Amino acid sequence: MRTDENGTRRIRLAGIAGIAASIAWLIGDILLLGEPVASPGDHLVLKGYDGTAGDSLAAMLSASSAQLAWGALLGVLTGPLYLVACWHLYQGLRPAPRLLSSPPMVLLTTGFALAPFVHGSFYYWGQAARAVDASGVRSAALDALPGDMADVLFIPYGVLLFCWVLGSAWMAVSVFRGATAFPRWMGAVNPLVCILAGGLVAALTPGPVGTAIQGAQLSIGNLLFFSLSTAVLWNARTGAGAHLPVPSTAAGTSAGTA
Repeated sequence: MRTDENGTRRIRLAGIAGIAASIAWLIGDILLLGEPVASPGDHLVLKGYDGTAGDSLAAMLSASSAQLAWGALLGVLTGPLYLVACWHLYQGLRPAPRLLSSPPMVLLTTGFALAPFVHGSFYYWGQAARAVDASGVRSAALDALPGDMADVLFIPYGVLLFCWVLGSAWMAVSVFRGATAFPRWMGAVNPLVCILAGGLVAALTPGPVGTAIQGAQLSIGNLLFFSLSTAVLWNARTGAGAHLPVPSTAAGTSAGTA
């Protein structure tokens, strides 16, 4: 029983680690990307950017160096907590056969391992753009610098998203088959779905709050997902009986009395 209690406690703490990381990254996203978007007409360095990349760079132009630094560091320094949270997810998937439990764990962990590099690189991208913009000097080399940095940044970003999409789909299949410690409905609220929900929250929230969280879609989604997984696995056990419900205290007492 002591082993079960210790295992349950570790699963809870690992889930809480994911929640804590998500909150830290949410604050980091607000510091990095939560400023009003600068107008491309007032900043030549924004020429050639559009979509999400353009909005991200335009928001960072309005931020201070200290703000960008702390926004990046919050994500980089708390990144290991996400890896702990991946162990938490694996405990929920482990009752399933290895083919259904290990691949989503590996894919999601790979994505979370790449995430601190991507998050921290926004600082260098933003600082390079701010320096070029403030210098007032126009040259081909300077104008190309932010774009060159963005190219390097978005390659691991793309790999990260690919791992999360494939890992989420694999996890959904595992959960829907009913062999994991997760209830089947958790298959419909996998990491990818929660990130899409985070995007809706960021897009539909009005006013200053909406501006602050405009670049925080991933963090909002992760916060939602790890909050749900922690609640669902709160009484989970490790080991062979991990998929079984934990007996209530009353039931245990009655059995002992008998």
